[in-house]
Amino acid sequence: MFGNLFGSKKPVQPPSHPDPAAAALVDAVRARSKEDPFVGAKVGAKEVFQRVLVGLKDAKGVHIESLLVALGALAGYACQASLRAQALIKGLPPDSPFHVVGTEDGKRYYFGDPLNNLLAGDQHSVWSVVGGAAQHAGASEFPDLNEIFQHTSTVLGSDQFGVPRMPDGKNAGDLPASYLKALWPHLFPTVKLLCPDPAHWPLLFGLAVQEAVYAGKEAIDPGVAFRIVMESAVPMSKIDLSSH
Repeated sequence: MFGNLFGSKKPVQPPSHPDPAAAALVDAVRARSKEDPFVGAKVGAKEVFQRVLVGLKDAKGVHIESLLVALGALAGYACQASLRAQALIKGLPPDSPFHVVGTEDGKRYYFGDPLNNLLAGDQHSVWSVVGGAAQHAGASEFPDLNEIFQHTSTVLGSDQFGVPRMPDGKNAGDLPASYLKALWPHLFPTVKLLCPDPAHWPLLFGLAVQEAVYAGKEAIDPGVAFRIVMESAVPMSKIDLSSH
């Protein structure tokens, strides 16, 4: 079923929801949040997945590699956005959680253990959430996370930075940074409404990636999907979006 849906590659602005519907959804999330503190992340994940899915769909369907690259890019950047927002809540500068690296071309990149923990360290990290889905969907091989981190650092400042190393025969319609710049500004206001706690944003986007892994498991091996996601998420967690 899903294999026939995956065809389109290019990012399109996700559709906006009418205000009454969005307001009703926010009210429902708030009502349930006392029982389930993660309900905003769960509902937000489904909203993000559906909006990106529709945004990438054309007459041929949705191209699965492009969907994974787009959602992986969003999940990686959500880790940085989460730390920035948490710093501001504490009255700290938004760059305070990071070790900032500048390159000769004037671009800035963000590193540090707090960022890496949201990517791959804690229970609700992108790595943990997506890896659990990949394993449940039948993945037999998993990406070498340390190697992805090392590669990302090695190519920093070069034209290879942020270019996913896709398995043979696989490709996406655009680069992770292009999907990120096209999608993040349109999705982020909804994310903040449904999931006001920035600590839960990486989980939200990780759960959205889970949806893609499960939906596409007949079209692409879940282990390959997992690698594509992390090849996109790790470098996009590091970029200064305003300079890319």
